[in-house]
Amino acid sequence: MSQRLVNTPRRIFLRSAGAGAAALVASPLVQAALGDRSTVDVTEGPYFVDEMLNRSDIRIDPTDGSTQAGLLLLLTVTVSSLNSTTGVVTPLPNAMVDIWHCNALGLYSDVSANSTVGKKFLRGYQLTDKQGKTRFKTIYPGWYSGRSPHIHCKVRQVPVGSSGQTTSLTTQFFFDETLSQLVYTDSNLPYYTHGLPDQPHATDQVYQGSNSCVQGAVAGDSLKLQVARTTQYASARFDILIDTGARCSSTETGMTGGGPGGTGGPGGPGGMPPPTPPTP
Repeated sequence: MSQRLVNTPRRIFLRSAGAGAAALVASPLVQAALGDRSTVDVTEGPYFVDEMLNRSDIRIDPTDGSTQAGLLLLLTVTVSSLNSTTGVVTPLPNAMVDIWHCNALGLYSDVSANSTVGKKFLRGYQLTDKQGKTRFKTIYPGWYSGRSPHIHCKVRQVPVGSSGQTTSLTTQFFFDETLSQLVYTDSNLPYYTHGLPDQPHATDQVYQGSNSCVQGAVAGDSLKLQVARTTQYASARFDILIDTGARCSSTETGMTGGGPGGTGGPGGPGGMPPPTPPTP
């Protein structure tokens, strides 16, 4: 892959390991390499429910106090505004970052198709701090037929002097497939009985969707999480960049529409049929 197509969040992640990176990250303005692009908007899918759950630990279902089983995932999402003309990145404080995803067996909460109406597990939001950061405690997501493993994310910003919310970006995060295979084949984890995903990145219509900012590129290549795993947990991060004047959108493979924030067609996320409860 050429340097121009390297995932922007990955380049920022790698730079942070260098000397003096901490001072740069803490600064109100961070000079990014020219060529950085706005994070690509992809389909929201039909399973976003605006539960308004302000919490960092989304494993717990507040309706009954139960905790979703799975490999602990510590997820950091940083949100910044980007001027892709000058290359200046500015941390975006007080932005509302929602994440939601399925459990170890591929089920979403509060979805009639999954017989989980009223449940609220694996959903929640956090407000970004002065450095544009949010932190979540969740589990490594499972999978359901028709999609490769992913986490949904929606960023909303309240404009200064306004009481209304403006949707800034809707996207999805993907995982390294080798790591997912290791997690799903671990007999000590609840994913084991569900087996391996039936949809790789190569045929996932959201992952393989276009990226309007990079000719010939697919959306998913720029949406992979940076993940490190120990025996007890995994940690992941993603740096979202939003250039309001140069947005990057995606049209899914096999779809005639499905631009940023759309539903991606009827059925489940990405236009696929809604997932059904798996057989252990």
